[in-house]
Amino acid sequence: MLCLFVLLSLSTGGAAFFTRDTSYGKIRSSVIKIYVTVQSENYLLPWQSGHLGKGNGTGFLISGKRILTNAHVVSNAKFIEVQRDGDPKRYPAKRKYVGHDCDISIIEVDAPEFYDGLAELELAEKMPELNDEVIVIGYPMGGDRISLTKGVVSRMDYSVYSHSMVDEHLVMQVDAAINPGNSGGPIFMGSKVVGIAFQGFSRGENIGYGIPLPVIQHFMRDIEDGEYNEYPEFGIEYLELRNKALKRSLGIPEGETGIVVSYVNPFGSAFGAIKDKDVVLSIDGYKIYDDGTINLEGYSVQFSELFERKQVGQSVTLDVVRDGKRQMFKVPLKKLSNPFVFRNLYDQKPRFFIKGGLVFAPLNREILESLGTGVQGDRKKVILSYISIFTARDSLYAGRDEFVLMIKRLPHEVNSYHEEYVNGVVEEINGKRIGNLQQAKEAFSHPISGYHKIKFMNNEECLIMDADAMNKADKDIFANYAITKTENLEEKK
Repeated sequence: MLCLFVLLSLSTGGAAFFTRDTSYGKIRSSVIKIYVTVQSENYLLPWQSGHLGKGNGTGFLISGKRILTNAHVVSNAKFIEVQRDGDPKRYPAKRKYVGHDCDISIIEVDAPEFYDGLAELELAEKMPELNDEVIVIGYPMGGDRISLTKGVVSRMDYSVYSHSMVDEHLVMQVDAAINPGNSGGPIFMGSKVVGIAFQGFSRGENIGYGIPLPVIQHFMRDIEDGEYNEYPEFGIEYLELRNKALKRSLGIPEGETGIVVSYVNPFGSAFGAIKDKDVVLSIDGYKIYDDGTINLEGYSVQFSELFERKQVGQSVTLDVVRDGKRQMFKVPLKKLSNPFVFRNLYDQKPRFFIKGGLVFAPLNREILESLGTGVQGDRKKVILSYISIFTARDSLYAGRDEFVLMIKRLPHEVNSYHEEYVNGVVEEINGKRIGNLQQAKEAFSHPISGYHKIKFMNNEECLIMDADAMNKADKDIFANYAITKTENLEEKK
């Protein structure tokens, strides 16, 4: 399903429905067009910056003279401008907060005159119900006029957000033609905002997706202390409890419902408190049904939505059956600390270093998606895909902060015949186990008997290279390939 979602900010426009209702005049004036100049990073040639590009999206003014929009509208932005409806002047803007996990950002304008006459739009107190009519307002690309599109709320679901391609949150489906360029625009019910337009569905007509109130409210509460801390992660997998025999074997009384824990992630909040085979009956008093759902604000949603409503540092109370005995557990919630979850990366420089024409970098999503085909490419793809999925479950993280790859060979006589090692995971260099990029670089300072010995995961043949020859070759390699920056070991936001 993920491949069917498209972000809405960087394509050409489309037709729009314009209301004649003059009550929306004040609302329209507070919907802002956003222009961005972006520069994505090149993770395969990490010493080079990517090409410049342009795009536009939508935002809207909220309390505190802040403009709310999507994170994907302003990600990798080098320059941001905003424009009011009907005003030819553009104003420079800067990003204040960004949540890549929930695809929400706040930008601000320093010029006081920009805000003259603009109303601060209000968030609704509660979510709309199914079949409630809503209006989506924004600036599709291909035109300068604002667009209004009517539709109804057709579904509330839990889904992956395309911006990170990893994080799952509540999603509001709207049966309305939300056009590209509307990203960041408000979704109204009456005069109040109930969502933010952010994703389309490439195989469906008149289907759009909005970020609903609970996600927006979580973001707004999070930044009250001046910092965005992201979502807490509980970190369990579970089995449904539909099977009566399974219930009896776990000592669950007749009439009780819940889910049985099948795996506890070592990087999640539940680790150390919840165990495999624990049966969770309720969370914070909300009964969990045998399919893992709860009743929340009139909707049937997955129980994980209860964790979504919490901030980092808060706690949840679980009613659990463990070994046939009923117990209560209070579990503090912490920020997800798993470095092996490979999200889309934004607003940071690639980390790498080059030695003897061999380019080393941490495994990330961009590298995973660039793997070639053929026998070698397919084999490496299987290995790296396995790592990306099962690092925590199979304890592959032990002794590691990240996986270091040799992502490229810059051809030179010093590294001839070494192509088969490209995209291999580095296990050891000169007898030292490699747990991060810094350790990999430092290991090259200690050759063994004049040679560097590099051992890769799932490869019995080590790569052996002459240490002096590698050192001498660096100058020629850097000149031949016009490399002006030979390393970046620290992320720079």
